[in-house]
Amino acid sequence: MSGLLEGKVSLITGAGAGIGAAVARRFAAEGAVLWLNDLNPTALEAIVAETGGRGLAGNMSDSAFATHWVNEAAAQHGRIDVLYNNVGVSRTGLIGELSDEDWRFQQQLTLDTVFFATRAALRHMERQRRGSIVSISSGAGIGGQYRLGGYAAAKAGVISLMETVATEYGHLGIRANSLTPGPTATEPLLEYLKNQPGGVAAHTADLNLARLSEVEEIASTVAWLASDEASNVSGICLQCNIRSASRRPT
Repeated sequence: MSGLLEGKVSLITGAGAGIGAAVARRFAAEGAVLWLNDLNPTALEAIVAETGGRGLAGNMSDSAFATHWVNEAAAQHGRIDVLYNNVGVSRTGLIGELSDEDWRFQQQLTLDTVFFATRAALRHMERQRRGSIVSISSGAGIGGQYRLGGYAAAKAGVISLMETVATEYGHLGIRANSLTPGPTATEPLLEYLKNQPGGVAAHTADLNLARLSEVEEIASTVAWLASDEASNVSGICLQCNIRSASRRPT
């Protein structure tokens, strides 16, 4: 690797599996100093051991824990250079069918987690007058998505939150961006598609790349957005492997 993040104190939520774990591995390979989080202590211990990072297990939708997690990183490392917000969860159902609990669960895990960690990190980045925040969103957050209304609303909120942070804190040297990974070959999605008509092929037929994104590809994009290579990039939502406006010819 090129040392893209050499020495940068980098905070990653949801680092125990899937895209979050891939980002942790890529950041480690690029020389970052890792401070990690996952709700699952066993998963966190495994990725900490693999990458040589450190961190705390806990629920990022708990404001007090999220603030403590961020502050502990700053206390141990003296600064915060990068925050990558990876936590998110969906529940399917038509808007009229979603329960109060379904709605709040998705907002808490998908949007509140980003807000709490970002707010806490900004207090340190503002003092430093430097920092990069990257948050994962979803194509569902752009234009909505059938039976994913609660998730789509939360992911749209993530995009807007990053745009607002970029507007409010850019003059202090703080950048904020989001990205939509496109359908990605994580274990949960692959397991889900096994039981869907047409499987992976049907799910990817109208994607621009006509395939699933790989977690390592998303990790590369996150690393670039977080790094000084993207020093003048702020306030964007980078869309990866989006669905075509019309289906590809057969």
